[in-house]
Amino acid sequence: MSSFLDTKNASPRLLSTITATIIACVNALMSLFLISEWYIPLIVFGTTFVIIYWIYNYTLQHFIYRKIKLIYKFIYQTKATKKEEFFYNNILPQKSLEEVNMDVQTWAMQKKDEIEMLRANEQFRKEFLMNLAHELRTPIFAVQGYVDTLAGGAIHDDTVNMKFLSNASKGIDRLVRLVDDLDEISKLESGRIPIIQESFIIQDLVKDVYEEMSLKKKKKGIE
Repeated sequence: MSSFLDTKNASPRLLSTITATIIACVNALMSLFLISEWYIPLIVFGTTFVIIYWIYNYTLQHFIYRKIKLIYKFIYQTKATKKEEFFYNNILPQKSLEEVNMDVQTWAMQKKDEIEMLRANEQFRKEFLMNLAHELRTPIFAVQGYVDTLAGGAIHDDTVNMKFLSNASKGIDRLVRLVDDLDEISKLESGRIPIIQESFIIQDLVKDVYEEMSLKKKKKGIE
């Protein structure tokens, strides 16, 4: 009985039945006191029930379905066809208002997660661009430094010319790798390639950084 009277998950038909029954009972009791014939209250009850049920159910169905259709159209950004509307009205069980509320809350949470992800991606892009500028600047300045030094006369110094040329070549190779990494990142974002993790020798990276710093140290006369 409690589940029958629970209007929290009640469908329009159940609400119409409860309302029509209450009004029909009231009218039947009133007619029982006013009219002596026993069958009149039954006729009043049946007639009132049918009329109230039809009016109330039609009004609720029309109002609620129209609002629900607008909600789902907004959520899924689609328009139901005549076939889908017939299927929804006559075959599928009608969703209660609480079920619709749960669908809306689920949609709202999904949109919230999407917005947070977009914000996180935007922050990541900003940090990535700043780091990229630094990563590009380092080998460019290194190559520029080696070339300037060689052009300034070190090209004729057999003790350092080949080393500087080799280091400049490494700087150019690093620029090429950075450009390749940018291409890989764009492919990863578009989902064209999977992420593959691999190990690398960190000593090579330390050696490259040391050689870049040694050129700056030499320019500044630091022993």
